[in-house]
Amino acid sequence: MTDNVLILKPAATILILIIVLAIIKSCATPVAPTGGEPDRTPPRVLSTDPPTGTTNFRGTEVRFNFDKFIDRNSFRRNISVEPDLGIEFEIDFRRRTGIVEFKSPLPENTTLIIQAGTDVTDTNRNKLDRPFEIALSTGDVLDNATIIARILDAETGIGETGRRVFLYREPFDLTQRANYVAQTDTSGSLAFGYIAEGTYKAFWINDTNRNRIWDREREMAQPFRFETFNVAYGDSLDLGTLFVSMPDTVSPRIEGVGLLSETRLRLRLSEEVIWNQDAEIIITDTLDNEFTKAYPLYESDQDPLIIFAQSELPLPEEGVYTLKPGGITDKAGNLLRIDFSPFSGSAVRDTSILRTISHNAGSGLFPNDALEIIYSKFIDDDAVRDSLQIIEGDRVVEDWANLELDRHILRIKPEEQWQSGIRYQFRVWNPWEEEREQIEPDIWQRNQLGSVEVTLQNNNPAILNYLTLTDTDNSIRVDTSFTDTITIDNLPPLEYKVIVFEDVNGNGRWDPGVVEPFEKPEPYAIRRTIPVREGFTSEVELIFPSGEIFPLLLEDTAQDEIIEDSTTDMPDQNGIQDPSNR
Repeated sequence: MTDNVLILKPAATILILIIVLAIIKSCATPVAPTGGEPDRTPPRVLSTDPPTGTTNFRGTEVRFNFDKFIDRNSFRRNISVEPDLGIEFEIDFRRRTGIVEFKSPLPENTTLIIQAGTDVTDTNRNKLDRPFEIALSTGDVLDNATIIARILDAETGIGETGRRVFLYREPFDLTQRANYVAQTDTSGSLAFGYIAEGTYKAFWINDTNRNRIWDREREMAQPFRFETFNVAYGDSLDLGTLFVSMPDTVSPRIEGVGLLSETRLRLRLSEEVIWNQDAEIIITDTLDNEFTKAYPLYESDQDPLIIFAQSELPLPEEGVYTLKPGGITDKAGNLLRIDFSPFSGSAVRDTSILRTISHNAGSGLFPNDALEIIYSKFIDDDAVRDSLQIIEGDRVVEDWANLELDRHILRIKPEEQWQSGIRYQFRVWNPWEEEREQIEPDIWQRNQLGSVEVTLQNNNPAILNYLTLTDTDNSIRVDTSFTDTITIDNLPPLEYKVIVFEDVNGNGRWDPGVVEPFEKPEPYAIRRTIPVREGFTSEVELIFPSGEIFPLLLEDTAQDEIIEDSTTDMPDQNGIQDPSNR
C-alpha cells in the first residue's frame, strides 16, 4: 500500500509562492511602526501631483503624497471637489499616497479645488491641523480671489477645527448644494481660495450629515454681518469673525437608578449636570404619591455622568418607586428628566463611610462668605462638629459657634466677617481618614481687590449693552448692562473673561442673526484672559465688528480684536461685591 503524495515541480512551487505573497500584500493594511512614544503629530502633505496652480490641466487624477500612512476611510470621506459641479470621482491609494481619479469629463476653462478636509487622519487618528487643497485650471487662467474668515465659539471665544462655512454664488438657491465649502483650522480660521468673480452669500452651518445642503429643520446656521458681497478678480477679502452659538435645548435624563442601600441612590445620567442648594428629588410610589425626598450629594470621581443621592427615609424592598427631580439642570439650564422604568426598594442597610468630598474655597472667600465642606452622605458623626479646629492667626478655636450642619454640608460662617490681615486655617474632620484635613483659603479683603474697566470704541450710545464677567472656574460671575464705559469693582486678583453684546432690538438677549430672511447678528465681543491685580484697574477696550468687508492686507489685524489691557491705580471703593453676583 502506498500513500498518495502530491509532488510539485520547482516551477509550480515558485508560482504558488508568488500568488500567496501577492494576496497577502494586496490584503494588508499599512500601519505605522509600533513601539516607543505614541505619535501625536498631525499628518502632512509633502507634495501633490500635479502641483497646485497648474493650468491647462488634461489629466484624470490628482495625488496627495503624505509623510505617513493615512486612514483610508477618513480620506475617502473627507475629499471634496470645489465648486460643486457634480464631478464624479473615485479614491485609490499607493502606500502613503491618496489618489483622486476623475470618472467624468472635467468642464472647460474652470478652476477646480480638490480639498482634503481636517477630518483626514493618520493610522494613529491624528487629524490634519488645517484643510489642504490642490488648485488647478482646465483653461489658461486660474481664478485667484481669496476670502478668509474666523469662526469662534460665542461662549469660550475659542476656535476649533472642522466648522463649516457654505459659499453660494449668484443666483442663490439655498435648497441646493453649496458651490464651495471651507473648514476651519485649529485656530478657527478658514479660507476660500481660487474663487471666481461674482456675487456671493456666505454663512456658517452645522452641516451634521456633510451633504453640503442646509437642512433647515435640523441644522443650525448663522450669517455674517452682510447678506451678500461682490468678488472681483484678484480680490482678497476678510469677512471678519463670526461668533457662533449652538444652544443646547436637549434636557439631561436619568437613564438608570441603582440602589446601593435602602437610602443611597446611584443615578446614571445622559450628560453632566449641576444643582443648587435647593435641589431635591421627590420619590413617589406606584400611585404617584410622594413617599420621601432624596438630595443629590456629589458626582463620581471616575465618571461625571454618575451622581449619588440620599433619601430621607429608607425605601423598603417591597415598594416600587419613581423620581421627580427638581433644581437639577445641565450647564445650559435644561431641567433634568427621567428616562427609566420604576425601580424596587432595597433591604440593604447603608454602611457607606462618611468622608469629605470637596469645598468651596478654591478661588478664595469674600469676608462675608461661609466655608462649605461637602461630605459623602448626611452627616451622622458628632466628631465632624466636635473635632473641628479653626486657627485664627495664632489662636486655636475648638468651639466655633457659628456652625451649621445642612444634611451633607458643613457650613462654617464668620462671626461677622473674616478679619482683615488674619490668616485662617480650617482643620476639618474626615472620618474616612480618621484625621483632620487642612483648608487654608484666601480671604479677599478690600485692599487685595482690583477692578476691570470696559470701554466700547464703536458702539451706538443710544443702545444698551449687556456684559457678563466670569473667572476661570465660574465661581465669580457678574451680569450687568451699560452704554459706553463701565467699571466692575471688588474683584479678587484672578483671571477673568468678559463677553459684551449690543442689544439692538432691546429683547435682553444676544441674537446671532438669521440667514433667510436675512437678519444680521447683533454686535458681539469677547475677551478671554483679563488679569486683575491687587489695587489696580485693568482697562479693556472692545471694538465691535463693523458691517463692512475689508480688503485683506498683510498688515491687517482682525477688526473685532480687543486692544491691549492696561492698569491704573484703583479709585476708592465702598464695600465688598454683593455675593449674589457670585
